[in-house]
Amino acid sequence: MRKPLLFAFIACGLSGVVTGKTLQFAIADVPDYSRPAPLVVSEKQKRAFRLATNLLGKHHYQRQSLAEISSSVIEDYLDALDYSHMYFLQSDVAAFARYRNDLERAAYKGDLSAAMTIYKRYRERARALSEWTLERLGRPFDLSSTDTIRVPDYRDRNVALPWKKNLDEVHAYQEKRLQDALIRLMMAGRTRERALEMLTSRYEGAIKRLNQMTSDDVFDVYMNVIAANFDPHSNYLSLRNTENFDINMRLSLEGIGATLGYEEEQITVRELVPGGPAHKSGKLHIKDGIIGVAEGKDGRMRDVVGMRLDNAVRLIRGKKGSYVRLLVEPANAAEGVREIVLKRDQVRLKEQAAHSYIETVRRFGKEEKLGVIRLPSFYMDFAAARAGKKNYRSTSRDVAELIRGLEQEKVAGIVLDLRGDGGGSLYEAIQTVGLFIDRGPVVMISSANGEVRVKQDESAGALYEGPLAVMIDHHSASASEIFAAAIQDYRRGIIIGSNSYGKGTVQTLIDLNRFAARNTPPLGEVKFTIAMFHRVTGSSTQKKGVAPDIALPVARTIEESGERRELHALPWKAIPPADYLPYHQLSDADIAELRRLHHVRMVTVPALKRYGGYLSRVAKENKRRVWSLNFATRKKQYDAWKRYSDHYDRLQREDVPPLQADEKRQADIERRNAVAETEGDKESFVPDIGLYEALNVLYDYVRIDHLIVADKAA
Repeated sequence: MRKPLLFAFIACGLSGVVTGKTLQFAIADVPDYSRPAPLVVSEKQKRAFRLATNLLGKHHYQRQSLAEISSSVIEDYLDALDYSHMYFLQSDVAAFARYRNDLERAAYKGDLSAAMTIYKRYRERARALSEWTLERLGRPFDLSSTDTIRVPDYRDRNVALPWKKNLDEVHAYQEKRLQDALIRLMMAGRTRERALEMLTSRYEGAIKRLNQMTSDDVFDVYMNVIAANFDPHSNYLSLRNTENFDINMRLSLEGIGATLGYEEEQITVRELVPGGPAHKSGKLHIKDGIIGVAEGKDGRMRDVVGMRLDNAVRLIRGKKGSYVRLLVEPANAAEGVREIVLKRDQVRLKEQAAHSYIETVRRFGKEEKLGVIRLPSFYMDFAAARAGKKNYRSTSRDVAELIRGLEQEKVAGIVLDLRGDGGGSLYEAIQTVGLFIDRGPVVMISSANGEVRVKQDESAGALYEGPLAVMIDHHSASASEIFAAAIQDYRRGIIIGSNSYGKGTVQTLIDLNRFAARNTPPLGEVKFTIAMFHRVTGSSTQKKGVAPDIALPVARTIEESGERRELHALPWKAIPPADYLPYHQLSDADIAELRRLHHVRMVTVPALKRYGGYLSRVAKENKRRVWSLNFATRKKQYDAWKRYSDHYDRLQREDVPPLQADEKRQADIERRNAVAETEGDKESFVPDIGLYEALNVLYDYVRIDHLIVADKAA
């Protein structure tokens, strides 16, 4: 199930200047959002539909026909449009049954009538419910009710709410949803009047965005549902999605250097990239609203109020050296609306690049300096590499440079933090493993026909041979799992954290224009699964992921998160092991001792004992599905949780030594809190307890390593 885009990243140029004008700008091209965009199927979409489905059916790793997935596609498409089961009625679902066995014929003919017909009914139902909701928000709510609302886990189709029989059922449940939303906003510090204003703005914006959906958008959703029926990691990329994919891989783009989002249906600034054009200008700030965009120094100003976020982002992005003008509504209303000019520039997405810290652990009167390398993804600027540029960005290059810096500082060990690392370049994962081992196999890849390829680290020697810990969590996936698995299988380091995601499949990206006539307009690309990853032991990481040697407390188990929860996930399988020679830097006895020391700390060190208890309570709250619609009852529950969590946060800040890695995170929280609307919107800084314990484990590892070295010397 693919959720709507909530945030988009833009980047850009040099200094911005205020023109000195007041609000006398002629805003051109004001779109009419009162009417829905026409849904006209193009020949381009028909051609892309035929080519993409043919490619998936014939070349996907999971060999299955369109006829086999036809019924599931319709079911998933209904869920993709209406995941909360609030719009389609049982009668609608029954009417769409005629499409359940029609995908094969439709794909052959390029017939997209199923996608468009179902979407039109969705748009009709969604608009009607939003209009009913806006009318309902104008009448009083009884917040002293003894009623409750059941909010299912929408990730689990088995417990999703059934389709409603009629509009009376829809309106009854929507009434409960509005009461629940109103209570949540009031508990966060809004007055009832302010909360109602926000909900009204939310549903007015929903109608505007609904009206902006084009046939291209509908086609994107439908094609992605079809691709996901082969497996969760196959998808269709339109031209704009391909652009975002390329940006994420190379970690740079050309723009103004700001992260935008929606707040109360206005496009607002969420973050500014340090050193980017917007940040340098000093004229754009977090929480500022953007209401108009113009190209160049004298282009017409276009209204972006109510515009889809991705469309507004495309207006603001542009070539390095070009100019963009923004009409800004400052967060500080006293300043008044102003226009600023920014010169676009290349912006490095530094937050997604590897970076390092030095931490000091003191225990039993002894002190060790330990290095931490944070790696959010495995990236590579392929275009720059192909062009022969010497200083192109890549994970292995950046990590090698960071290791050299840490070794100059005489660190006794290194933690490589892969928490939240969703993967990226396979090549870079292999190259990065090669920094820590001598040459040898890193990962094996099996194709559908049984062919197995072994991917090797071919560089002699290791850049770093000292004590190594690797942190993972349930968001660590794909390339990061390959890295962690290789380090674990070679016994090169200790793996700390929670079970990884379990994405063990290989995708390829095919441009559909390869199969079309010359001069055909861009048809998009299809990313689909062609093989499976295997550890050097032969076991796939698919579904199972990588289990840590030292397990930290979690709020969600492996059964509740990761690949196992994905619809249509491919099954795990094993192949014969590769020919590899483990390092045995850590013996079974060493790992057992590190686990024992870790367990002792978890039950005796107050901060760690408290951490385990806190995550247990979070896990319990995550499973809550029924909520009271009585404000007093909910407020009592909320206040009790807030007292507990505030007390927990305060004690953790007191008990956990300051970490260098926490400094930036704390500064970011303080910056966001400075512009928070209410106290309830403010974030509380809590030290990174997981990293704190990982450093303790590495400290133990270093002490064990010293003993082993001393024993060998003796």
